[in-house]
Amino acid sequence: MYEGLSSPNIHTPKNLGEYASIILHYPISSLWAGGTFIMSRPDSYPSRTMNAEIIYLGDIEELHRFQRNDRFAEFGAMVTLDEILSTGKTVLPHVLIENIQSIGSRLITRRATIGGTMSTKNFTTSFPGTLIALDATAEVKFIKKKRLHSRWMQITRILDKSGRITLPQQGMISRVRIAFSEKNCQYFKEVGSFMLDPENSVSTAFTATLDQDILINPKIAFTYPTHGVCYSRDIDSIFSSLRFPLDDNEVRTLESMIFTFVESSFQNISELQKTRTSGIVREIIDDLNEKTLTAPAETR
Repeated sequence: MYEGLSSPNIHTPKNLGEYASIILHYPISSLWAGGTFIMSRPDSYPSRTMNAEIIYLGDIEELHRFQRNDRFAEFGAMVTLDEILSTGKTVLPHVLIENIQSIGSRLITRRATIGGTMSTKNFTTSFPGTLIALDATAEVKFIKKKRLHSRWMQITRILDKSGRITLPQQGMISRVRIAFSEKNCQYFKEVGSFMLDPENSVSTAFTATLDQDILINPKIAFTYPTHGVCYSRDIDSIFSSLRFPLDDNEVRTLESMIFTFVESSFQNISELQKTRTSGIVREIIDDLNEKTLTAPAETR
């Protein structure tokens, strides 16, 4: 134990009103959801910080709610990844299901929460990139003039220029809304271990509708855990302009364009991450080429 260690102060609000009161009194607080990421970090506990303030969100009933209709599912920030699998596996986009299953065993997914996977500090999980590819929205709660306000925002709007989820000061994600996707091309791939080897790992989420030989509303996001999410509408536009199948020269040109955006966002990704990114892009293109070539003649 560290000499002179002082235990953190734990606050346990029962509703969002109590949460607002606590965060006003203790603006520099750490929010605790499932704790799966926090407790995996070096020196997370015991803490060297004296008199640390922690707000535990697990007792706020509003954050555990789940609801769905014909168009979308809405998850409170404290809904666990395991609960998402059990309640929506048959209706939710399979790119989301594949992402959850890639994160780890039920030991992890039973504790990890949807809000927690989005709000990690100095590290980015694969989840925000997948939510961006799905055009998901989040309800952000924030304090303004000593009152708790809320606003629904596209995930891309809370992604800062460095590729990280950034909330307003004293802000939190309270709900996430995911539409039931009818896109016939959905792809998720994670290469490497985000937890064990984050400097060399990468994940990619891709969604689109393939109509004959063109893509409608494609979205692709690359995630590098120690850097952030690389997403650009310009990359989406490039995919929209393509006609499939692509030949080798077109694939190389596409890879070059993508790396221009990636390296302009993150100049120091590792060579292994570059190689893995290239491999994922080629897998996506190969899959799209195959879908195009094997489609019934009347749809081509």
